[in-house]
Amino acid sequence: MLPAHLRLAEMYHMHKAGRLSNEHGAELLQCLAVNARYCWDTLKLQQLTRVAMATHDDEWLTELHTREEALRLTGRAPTL
Repeated sequence: MLPAHLRLAEMYHMHKAGRLSNEHGAELLQCLAVNARYCWDTLKLQQLTRVAMATHDDEWLTELHTREEALRLTGRAPTL
C-alpha cells in the first residue's frame, strides 16, 4: 500500500464524518492522481506479463517481474 492510499482512506473517513474541508481539495486530487498512475502502471505491467508468458519470453518476463516489484515497493515502475 502506498502512503497516498492510506491518506485517501483517511480523507474518506473524514468525509464520512463531515470533517473534509475545501482545504483538503488539492491533497485529495494529488492522492487521486497517484492512485490513478499506480493503477494504470499495474494494469499495463499485468498485460505485458501476459504477453511475455504467451510468447515464452523468459528474459522479458523476468524484467517485467522486476518492474512489478519496484512498482509495488515504491509506487513507480521503472520506464519501459
